[in-house]
Amino acid sequence: MSAMTALTPVGGVGSTRLRVLVPFDVRHSADLRQGFVTAIREGHDLLVDISGSTVVDQVGFATLVGAHARAARAGRRLRFTGADERTTRLLRRAGLIRLLQDAPAPTGRRRASLAV
Repeated sequence: MSAMTALTPVGGVGSTRLRVLVPFDVRHSADLRQGFVTAIREGHDLLVDISGSTVVDQVGFATLVGAHARAARAGRRLRFTGADERTTRLLRRAGLIRLLQDAPAPTGRRRASLAV
């Protein structure tokens, strides 16, 4: 089974939806990275469905974030959808929650500002 399977275009012309079918981990990172490179080279914005996957380790997280950075350098938009709770939490902690298409609403907590 290939690490990524292209699905039908979404969001109009110039957008591709991909589904990740393996975990983001050290074992699959090379295949995932190559799949992202190929999809980005095709010149489309990407919506990546990761509902059938999860981030397992540090290498997997770097692969996920690296795909977004590579797309941005190529002038493409790459967003993720269907993230599990753990992946969402990791992205939030890294300040990258914006990478999720279906990002949860902010918790409403704000940092107290200091009056000078």
